[in-house]
Amino acid sequence: MKNSAHFKVHPKLAELLGETYRSVEVAIKELIDNSYDADAENVNISLPKELQPNPEIIIEDDGFGMKESEIRTEYLDIANSRISRKGDRSFKKKRKVKGRKGVGKFSGLMVANFMKVEAFSSGQKTTLIINKDELARANFDLEKVPLPIDVEECDKDKHGTKITLEGLNQNLNFPNPDKLKEILMRDYGRENDFCLIINKNNTGVLDLLGKQYSKEIILENGKKASLNYTVTNKPVKNSGIAIRVNNKIIGKPHNYLSSDEIIPKKLQSRVYGELICDDLENDVTADFGAIIENSKLYSEVKKETVEQLKISVDEVFKTDMKMARARYQRKINRELEKLPEYKQPFARKALFRTLEKFYGESEERINTVISVMVSAMEKDHYWDIIHNIQETRSGDIERFADALNDFGILEMSIISSQAINRMRYLDELNLLIDNPKTLEKTIHKALEKSTWIIGDDYSVLFSDISFEKAIKTILDKKYKGDKALDRPDLLFGRKLNRELVLFELKRPDFTLNRETEKQALEYRDELNTYFHNQHIEIVLLGGRIKQNISSHNEREDVKFRTYLDMISTARNRLEWLLNELKIE
Repeated sequence: MKNSAHFKVHPKLAELLGETYRSVEVAIKELIDNSYDADAENVNISLPKELQPNPEIIIEDDGFGMKESEIRTEYLDIANSRISRKGDRSFKKKRKVKGRKGVGKFSGLMVANFMKVEAFSSGQKTTLIINKDELARANFDLEKVPLPIDVEECDKDKHGTKITLEGLNQNLNFPNPDKLKEILMRDYGRENDFCLIINKNNTGVLDLLGKQYSKEIILENGKKASLNYTVTNKPVKNSGIAIRVNNKIIGKPHNYLSSDEIIPKKLQSRVYGELICDDLENDVTADFGAIIENSKLYSEVKKETVEQLKISVDEVFKTDMKMARARYQRKINRELEKLPEYKQPFARKALFRTLEKFYGESEERINTVISVMVSAMEKDHYWDIIHNIQETRSGDIERFADALNDFGILEMSIISSQAINRMRYLDELNLLIDNPKTLEKTIHKALEKSTWIIGDDYSVLFSDISFEKAIKTILDKKYKGDKALDRPDLLFGRKLNRELVLFELKRPDFTLNRETEKQALEYRDELNTYFHNQHIEIVLLGGRIKQNISSHNEREDVKFRTYLDMISTARNRLEWLLNELKIE
């Protein structure tokens, strides 16, 4: 029997259809979430390969499927979420429902022009076809678009849903199987009865991006366990090692490294895996909520697990730190140029130790630490400790250890002192900004030797006579005679990465506008006649930014900044540093 069906539009449609998916893989996951909500135990996902003729994506599950009436009254009732109809738990397996807004079905239309839904339930196969082009021709007036729907008999024992996506969007790359596995494993990596098969390959905890490990644990009494885990590239939710006994997850994932004070916490939260041990069957509580604490077998397995995890994360940590040293090497070298040559070897070692202390922090924060630390190292008393270490290292071991401890204490206190002094400087700068009499030249004088305030990329601004001469030539040409009073204040130099940057400093009561930007671009064009083919970034600094200028629509090479925002951001960086150092 062939007929047609129509969408039923909920008032929230306009709002919900505005949501977008950041990738094809995320859109496909939305369809797989529907399979999970339908109590499916197995989901087969077929992804196309490059140059494959008539490529298509197929997602097929063995969930409870849908009858024709359910497709018409529920599936096509847009924005009427499953939770509002049937509650937040699935009917049979009592799973926590993923789909919440009733628009997940539209995710397929991000990927393809045709979406064919085949639902099997109670001896009926119902086929629905959604054509994106037809929807577009009707200006997405969904209620007016007829959707072909067909019902025929099928095996009474067959149940589930098959979604076929055809006419794939040519503007998008085909979905990446590895990326899809990574996304799916974050939510489904440890599900007891939800098997995901992508291109005929089962997925599991070893499909997360990162360093994979598998270890067979064999005990003296013949009992054994399997440890499978990934040290992921970044922290993941639900991290830890889950215990699986007879294909059932027992309790919550465990952080077996929580008592280790050496391994960074952020590295611990990157361990995601399973400990499989069916021999623990008799040591599980009746509700499958935990392993009995007194279990001798579990104690042995746990000991082996901890040892294996320590070896693995230590290996990853060493690799990470090697990469971090390489990544920050240029900045460290630039910063060390501030110090006398005899101080640099000690300073370099101290900086590398600091990288370990702040493991896992953002690049911006690490740059802040490096800048503040090198500034602190310029103090002469810092090197008294170094001299003491050199004198004691060939003598009494306890004295040597005490000297090293003194070095660490002083190191942290100097960094803290430097950060506190910078905070005081910001207080004074804030008073200067608030003073209505403050002019551009005053701001220039205050910031010229303290460009760290603007950001870590500008912590050191290299300038020379050629830069000053170029700026003077440009300004003298345009601002002379009666126009001399309108002469702008420009600061020009190189950042740590050797890129050129041009600052235009305005009065604190000045509002930056498009005319300011236009003028700065003209200055840059003239500077390019002296520094040809070199990228010059522009930073505009003023008291306010004109209301109709949005940060989301700015040129990448021109930045609008206010003095208050600049001071606030610098203060936040320093407050974070002091908090990390536990200085009250």
